[in-house]
Amino acid sequence: MTAYEARAALGRAAMRLRLVGEPDRRSVRTAAAFAGAGWTIVMLLRLMLGGVVGMGDNGDAVRLLCPLGVVSNHPWDGQPSAHLYPTWVSHDWYGETCGAQGSGEQYYSSQQLVLALAKVLTPVLGLPGALDLRAAGALLAFAFGALIALLVVLLPGPLWLRLTVTAGFGLIMCDSAFAGFLISPFSEPSALIGLLLLCPALLLLWRRPDSSLGGIVLTTVAVIFTITAKPQLISLVPVAMLALLWLPSARRKDNRRKDKQPAPAANGKSQQRLGRWLAARWPALIACVVLCGVTAGFAATQPKRLNQLVWYDAVFVEMLPHSPDPVADLKALGADTRLISAMNSRMNDLNSAARTPYWDDYRQNVTPAKIVVHFLTNPGRLVGMGARGIQAVTRPGLEYLGSYPADSGHEPYAKERRIAVVSAVFDGFRSVPALVPLLWLGTIVLGAMLASRAWARHSARAVGRLTVCVVLALFLQFWSVVLTEGASDLVKHMIFTDFLTALCIPLAALCFWLLYRREHAMAPERPQAG
Repeated sequence: MTAYEARAALGRAAMRLRLVGEPDRRSVRTAAAFAGAGWTIVMLLRLMLGGVVGMGDNGDAVRLLCPLGVVSNHPWDGQPSAHLYPTWVSHDWYGETCGAQGSGEQYYSSQQLVLALAKVLTPVLGLPGALDLRAAGALLAFAFGALIALLVVLLPGPLWLRLTVTAGFGLIMCDSAFAGFLISPFSEPSALIGLLLLCPALLLLWRRPDSSLGGIVLTTVAVIFTITAKPQLISLVPVAMLALLWLPSARRKDNRRKDKQPAPAANGKSQQRLGRWLAARWPALIACVVLCGVTAGFAATQPKRLNQLVWYDAVFVEMLPHSPDPVADLKALGADTRLISAMNSRMNDLNSAARTPYWDDYRQNVTPAKIVVHFLTNPGRLVGMGARGIQAVTRPGLEYLGSYPADSGHEPYAKERRIAVVSAVFDGFRSVPALVPLLWLGTIVLGAMLASRAWARHSARAVGRLTVCVVLALFLQFWSVVLTEGASDLVKHMIFTDFLTALCIPLAALCFWLLYRREHAMAPERPQAG
């Protein structure tokens, strides 16, 4: 066989395997099923094989799990946990012992739905206690695999490209920086799964010239599930509304009346345009109203104690310690300057401002809005805050919490690195932190270029819009953390910014490939699988 014949044979084999060109529906479904099952197995093995790994407790577990009537078999002792304790036993909670920071206020999170299912599944799997976090990890692993399969179906391009991009998503979720949360007593797991769910939801939303009704519903559900996992993700709402309203969501009737009518006045023209714009987006507008209503209700039900802790840290942990003139800051906020003694304190510390006679006056005068306005009216401060935030982004993973059970033979606070591809990339970012904002900028530029290309297929332009939304979401999440809790446990609070930053890598690569291999981005649309 000559070299030419060999190349031709390889080309025919590739076509048969749908590795080049646009795949048909059957090939896509088969590849999606195998990819979903494969990544589910990978996640289960990296969590369970050779002994379970996860994340210890930092004191936040009780507020999430006590409503389920369980308590850890190794209760938190006031220090970051050196080991993982996945087993929780039945317990009757009374009064203020349950809830947020011992306040008795109910803490709500969509992660509690996952844990409730895990509680039912625990005896079925033969796990000890009333609730074992390994059952929650297994549930989330299957959800993760299903999302990978959905991405294979909805991404554009040949099968090899879809499988390569979803492999990038898989490595991100399986990385030690994020996977440990799946077996942990925190609310982050549902938030991470929710952020991943938003990717196929938005691809489904934009895969046609008009936003699909199924995409509107799935996007709305994904956003609600994500923001109700953890209040700090309320910053997603503006981006979600932009996504829902980006394209018309109701097919516009072609008005081809030939009768001539007098041209309306400029004022009337603008009103007509607004009316047509609203009429073409009424399903998405309904979804936005629902989303805003759920967000407002969820924010209203959050424990007041946690809100107090957040805004206390914004002043006494972030603002004052990093200020050139902290006394002037207190004056600008309308607070008693004698509270300077509480600088660097947490609300529960012995030297807390809440333990002084000036606290009631502080609470009346210093509001969250006043704190944010003070930051925004001092833009020079934002540079330093942003720099500290970028440093935190380059350090994904909670090094102060152990990953292994106490009987595993590992040292206290030992961290697992079974899959650490993304962590290695972020280690490189740590040496040159400026690469992080450059990655953000490059990614959103590539996404905007692809989204604006009239020659691109709808599925390719959907990838561009998704990429733009991911960067906008991480940018809002970044500043919402920096401007509120700030330096208080900044690494943990930046975990969602880390996750979205990691997603920028496969998305930017996909956008680049679709832009510069136009024959695939311009191929005729096939009927979508699903």
